[in-house]
Amino acid sequence: MRFVLSRLRGRSAGQVLQLIVKNIRHAIAGLSPERRARRIADLAFDRRWGTETSRSVSIHELGIARSRMAQCNRYDPSSAGMLTDPLAALDLDPTAHDFIDYGAGKGRVMMLAMELGFARVTGIELSTRLCEVARANIERFRSQHIGMPAGRVIGADATMFVPSGRDIIAYFYNPFDATVMTVVRHRLESALRHRTGRVVVIYANPEHGAVFDAPGWSHGPSTPGVATFIAGAESFGRQALAA
Repeated sequence: MRFVLSRLRGRSAGQVLQLIVKNIRHAIAGLSPERRARRIADLAFDRRWGTETSRSVSIHELGIARSRMAQCNRYDPSSAGMLTDPLAALDLDPTAHDFIDYGAGKGRVMMLAMELGFARVTGIELSTRLCEVARANIERFRSQHIGMPAGRVIGADATMFVPSGRDIIAYFYNPFDATVMTVVRHRLESALRHRTGRVVVIYANPEHGAVFDAPGWSHGPSTPGVATFIAGAESFGRQALAA
């Protein structure tokens, strides 16, 4: 009871209602056959590699400042299909792209991206607790993949991170509210004004997909539960560098 009261303290009636609705939706979704199948696959991934990525983590367990909690969502692991299905639909070559996982959590998607052979894999995570778990998971994963390049976990506020790379795939599993997503979009656009040639956004559970209904961005192919958005340097006043 004390834990519940601590979660509600300082919230308005409207915010409490939103929290209740979100928790009910999450509980109902967890009963679906699709979610149960995902859970089995999540556990199989961890058993295979000796990692711990399957357990969800509530916002209040993340160890982040209370002032930031309203802008973040709980940790839930991405399924492999959330990344591999849109990549197949986009027909992209991972080896020709840098990969950034915004809200990297425990590093599940980073490990999938490393296995797919992305040129560079970076994860951005605000929670220092999750950063520690992600780094341990990635180290354990790499120890079983001889010669695999290291993925880099950066403990940082996504709004302050400056993305870079010739061509970038940015992955989001609904980690932030619309305000943070908008700032991150501006950061990606800034990269396009400098060295980056193209940005492809893969957005799972795209609650704030409207953020990318902006000048210079176009919709890519969608897969179940995942939207994609694409922007090129030419849309932001710069010609893409030749490969």
